[in-house]
Amino acid sequence: MPFFCIRCGECCSQMGDVHVVEEDRGGGRFLVANRYTGERDEVEIDPALARLSPDRRIFERWPMACPFLREDPESGEVVCIVHRTRPEICQEYRCWRLLVQNAAGVRAGRVMERRHLAADDPALKAFWEEKIAGIREGDIDRWDEQVILLLKGAGYTVYW
Repeated sequence: MPFFCIRCGECCSQMGDVHVVEEDRGGGRFLVANRYTGERDEVEIDPALARLSPDRRIFERWPMACPFLREDPESGEVVCIVHRTRPEICQEYRCWRLLVQNAAGVRAGRVMERRHLAADDPALKAFWEEKIAGIREGDIDRWDEQVILLLKGAGYTVYW
């Protein structure tokens, strides 16, 4: 299933702990360091999104958001103002490892990172807590297989 970004901002809501601005190079250009890998990237604010740069209200909701995450007040979408030049780790990021749909084909939730459920559906969240949250499989591929079987057995469709 192809990925379609809904511009919710969840993906970058905690990335301020990873990406730190080391240097403001002027003209909308910044040197950004990955706090964990030490990698450094030069990023540049997209001129079409520059109007959003001064608006820092998103940090009231997500204090640890990426320093370049902004909410567009006109559209309500959450956007990366350096998307065109974003660091490689951001380019490789997938919003979900497993996408879970209910029997009607509506997104019920996503498994993000290693084992985090972002549930849109209370029934899926309850099922997760009862049947999946306690699985202690160390191998992530085997964990995925177990989780997919359980979810499919409960009537969900899973994409990975």
